[in-house]
Amino acid sequence: MRILPRIFIVAVLLAALFLLIEHVKSLQNAGVESAQLVTYYFAILGLVAVTALIVCVTMLPLLGEFVGNFMFTPNEKIERSPHADALAKLAAGDFAGAVQEYHDVFEDNPEDTHAASEIVRLYCDKLDDPESAAGFLAEALATPERSLEDIAFLSQRMVDVCWLYQHDAIRARAILIKIAEDMPETREAANALHRLQEIDRAVNESAYLAQDDSSAAAGPQNV
Repeated sequence: MRILPRIFIVAVLLAALFLLIEHVKSLQNAGVESAQLVTYYFAILGLVAVTALIVCVTMLPLLGEFVGNFMFTPNEKIERSPHADALAKLAAGDFAGAVQEYHDVFEDNPEDTHAASEIVRLYCDKLDDPESAAGFLAEALATPERSLEDIAFLSQRMVDVCWLYQHDAIRARAILIKIAEDMPETREAANALHRLQEIDRAVNESAYLAQDDSSAAAGPQNV
């Protein structure tokens, strides 16, 4: 509505300018000397200047705004992030509340793997509750009609929980082997096999160090 008063003012000035020009023409036709018309000429020029100034000040910015909105649509309503409430809880240090918010997001959109990853991270890193993280992932993996990529992603997060937090190498290896068997010749399978090698290497190193420590503790044997 703010453009209407501006259009009205410009319209009034243009009408006044038109009437003034017509009046000057009528005076010229009546034989009035040019010297007497100078005042009218100055009035016309002044009215033209005022009209042009008002147009520049009031109408051009609106025109620019219209063009900008048409080209770049900055006034479109920005869609609110589904993670906004969870991020607000995180900023307030309410990790349990953030987990619940991410749970709600994931229930609404089971394909939101970022929300799932954040749930696992918060359970393990902030709430010291890897069991709940594992339970959540098991339930998520049981969801039907899930893509292979999502299954691989969630399975890798389960490996994180089992290996890094629960220190269950056997279960972690079983999950990785299943990924490699279910998705042969894929990037997911290659990643699983690579990680399987890392876990095997770490387990072997731990076993070797444990054996070396036990040997050192036993001390030299007398012959």
